[in-house]
Amino acid sequence: SSKKKEHLVYKEGKDEIGLLVSAYNRMVDELDESTRRLARSERESAWKEMARQIAHEIKNPLTPMQLSIQHVQRLKKDNAPGWQDAFDKLSRSLLEQIEILSRTASDFSTLSKLLSDEQASREDLVTLLGQEMDLFKGDENISVELLTSLQTAPVLIRKQQIIRAFVNLITNAMQALEKTGGRVQVSLEGEGKSYRISVEDTGSGVKEEFVDKLFSPNFTTKVGGSGLGLAICKDIIEQNGGSISYERSQRLGGASFVVHLPMA
Repeated sequence: SSKKKEHLVYKEGKDEIGLLVSAYNRMVDELDESTRRLARSERESAWKEMARQIAHEIKNPLTPMQLSIQHVQRLKKDNAPGWQDAFDKLSRSLLEQIEILSRTASDFSTLSKLLSDEQASREDLVTLLGQEMDLFKGDENISVELLTSLQTAPVLIRKQQIIRAFVNLITNAMQALEKTGGRVQVSLEGEGKSYRISVEDTGSGVKEEFVDKLFSPNFTTKVGGSGLGLAICKDIIEQNGGSISYERSQRLGGASFVVHLPMA
C-alpha cells in the first residue's frame, strides 16, 4: 500500500514481542524512506522527460517561423507584388504562435516553481473557494455557484498553489461552456478524514479515449493549449497531501474533477 504504516506501540519491555515490535517499527521506517527515495527518483525522471518535451514543443515551430520571416524579407527586398498582404498575414500567424509559446514557457516555469519554499498555512476552504469563485461570476451565460453545508473547512495547505489549482479547474469548466452557456458547480463536503471538492459543469465532458491521458504533461484538447494545466493541478494537489481524479458528473452531466484534501 502507498499509505504509510503506523508504528506499533508495546510497553511491556524488551521481551520477545518487544524485540519483534522494534524490528517491525524499523522496517516501517526503512520502507517509508525507500518509498520517499523512489518517489523522488521518479519525480526527477518525470521532470527530465517533461523538460525534454517542453523544449521540443518550443523548438518545433521556431524553424518554420524563421523561414517565413526570411521569405517575407526577400519579398520586401524584391518589392514583389502583394508583399504587404503576405507580411500582414504572417504577422498575425506569428503573434499567435508567439503567444502559445509564451504561455507554454510560462506554464512550465510555474510548474518548476512548485518545489519552491512556500510554507504551508492553516486556511479555510469555504472562505478560499468562495473568494475565488466570486472572480468568475461576470459571465451572464454561465452561472457559477458553491454548494456546501459546512461553516468552515480547515486545511493545512500551500495557499497560493492550491488557489492556482482551483482557478485552473474552474477556468477549464468555464471554457467548456463558452459556446453553449450553462452551469458550473463547486461542491465541498467532508468525507472521512478529508474534504471532497468537486468541480462540475453542464458541458459535454471528456471523451472516453482521453480520460487516461488527462493528467499527462503536454496532453490537451484545446487549440493553442500547453497541456500543462491539469499536470500542474495534479502535482500541486499531491504535494499538499491530496488527490485528484476525473469522473462523469452525475448531477450536471458534464465533466467532474474531484479533489480530496486532508482535514487539518
